[in-house]
Amino acid sequence: MFKLLYADTRKLIYHAGLRELVAAITVYLVGYTVMMKTVSHFMGGDISADDIHTCFASIATLLVSASTLMCTAGEYSDGCIRNKLISGAVRTEVFLSAEITAALQAIILCAVAFTESVVLSLLCTKGGLISMTLSELADYWLIITMACISIAVFSTMLVMILGGKKISYVVGIAAAVGLNIFSLEIIDKLYPAQGKCTLSGMKLMLYSFYDRYVPYAYLSMRPHYGTLTYLLGSLGLVIISLIAGILIFNKKEIQ
Repeated sequence: MFKLLYADTRKLIYHAGLRELVAAITVYLVGYTVMMKTVSHFMGGDISADDIHTCFASIATLLVSASTLMCTAGEYSDGCIRNKLISGAVRTEVFLSAEITAALQAIILCAVAFTESVVLSLLCTKGGLISMTLSELADYWLIITMACISIAVFSTMLVMILGGKKISYVVGIAAAVGLNIFSLEIIDKLYPAQGKCTLSGMKLMLYSFYDRYVPYAYLSMRPHYGTLTYLLGSLGLVIISLIAGILIFNKKEIQ
């Protein structure tokens, strides 16, 4: 298991896809900051550190999903999965190693986004944080990281059970985009910009459950539940992904 994990981690560190996504985060954060700084200047205001720190969440789902697809699907296309099994590796260990590596991808991307957000906040803002304290900011990034880890694990599970074929890219991206849009729709219905929530009955229960316990919703707006709630939701998606993935992957024919 440790040999598999070491090999997968080493391959991840040198993977071009991960470097490309790190570069994408940099371009997005710098571009967003420059754009908002320019708009704020012409409107007679200034960008806040809050704006910079919270903008990563809007692209986190797509970036994390893309990262796991790029790095994990290649394990099938270059024959690594098959070679691991031929050499005697246990299927469950192969699957778990891939999932741990996926979680590491999410942590790396979140760490890069956090570091760059801090640097840009110090360089480009004067007033610092406005609507969040430092402890709230720390909780915010913890929740974002937990959500990204669970999404990475779920996305990798899809790749592993679909065999790294082209369909895995379609399903993975479709799931990321679809759930992201659905999350925005739920947030809009539960917390309308004007007026009160008009949902009731079973629909209100389902929407509230999704908002509270599905990590994809955590990236759609700032935290409004306790950290424990977000931890339970993230752990729930991880556990479901691991159990379902192991059961299917252990019976899957590897070509």
